[in-house]
Amino acid sequence: MKSILTIFLILLLGTSTFAQNQNSRLSIMKAEKPILIINDSIIGSIDLLNKISSDKIEEMNVFKERKLSSNCLFIENEKSAGIIIANINHEFKLKSQKELNLFFRLNEENNIYVNGYLIENKNISSESIVGIKLIKADNFRLKKPVLNIEIE
Repeated sequence: MKSILTIFLILLLGTSTFAQNQNSRLSIMKAEKPILIINDSIIGSIDLLNKISSDKIEEMNVFKERKLSSNCLFIENEKSAGIIIANINHEFKLKSQKELNLFFRLNEENNIYVNGYLIENKNISSESIVGIKLIKADNFRLKKPVLNIEIE
């Protein structure tokens, strides 16, 4: 009888730890590919380089250890695959921070994160967007709701 009671208590304690948090799912981003920054104002995926001809690329620098920002939304995603900074003479389809915030009915000044990293005053290539997640304010990590844009 004692062994059945002990097993029941262990199962009860094990399942109750997940009941404490409504959002028990971990937010781990897939940041295996480096992020591309074009002309110091556009953020996109590395796959954009395959879509344009090489004669339009004027300059390109690769930083293996550099992060997109010092502010990271997810503690689990503190490491980065690097950044590629390029000067490219090509027109891209863009979405601005203001447009994205207004589309999701947020204040146009709200912060936007890309793969968990805070960005400021940059446009995002609409061809690179894989997913957009609205993260609600929890008064612990965030004071107001934000968008997290996933790019590959």
